[in-house]
This record gives sequence, C-alpha cells and structure tokens, in this order.
Amino acid sequence: MPKLLSAKGGNISLGDAVGIALTKSLEERILSRFIGNGTLFSGGAKILGAVMSNKLIGGKFGDVLGTALMVDGAEDLVLAVIGGSAQSQLLGGAGQTGSVEVI
Repeated sequence: MPKLLSAKGGNISLGDAVGIALTKSLEERILSRFIGNGTLFSGGAKILGAVMSNKLIGGKFGDVLGTALMVDGAEDLVLAVIGGSAQSQLLGGAGQTGSVEVI
C-alpha cells in the first residue's frame, strides 16, 4: 500500500492527491454555508484562503490545504463564469442552476 500511495501523477503522489481531495470535499461542505459555492465571491475567498494558508501554515498541511482551496476556488470562478445570472455569479442564490446553457 505505501508504494501505491507514493506513485506519482504529474508532480504529486497519490497519497497527496487523496489528502487534497479529502480536504477539498470537507472545506467545500463547511465553507458553502458561509461564503456560498460556485460564485465569484466564494472563488475569490477560497483563493485568498489558499494563498494565506500556504504562507501562514506552511509545511505539508499548508500545502495540502492551500492546494485544496486553490482548486476549489478556481472551480468556483469557472462555474460562476460559465453559468447563471449576473447576481448569481457574484453572490449565488436562486438564479444559480448549476447547469451550463449553450446558446
């Protein structure tokens, strides 16, 4: 099992990827109650948190948390840009459907 967790894909190991995915899943569930999810605001807040956690916490935990927040924040920005009304892009809410409308 330890050899499997040290297998690399890109620049990270499977063990790191699992830690990042677990952290992303948990922080997304926790933070969505406070800052929303899939909006420009939530994306910006998570990216700011990623930069701060990397600088303030540091080490392996700071790297994992920072990467999870950065990926989730970038995902929120992409989701906000490709779907929803102007209000839902910024703040979320009823106008946010989570689907992509092709014109």
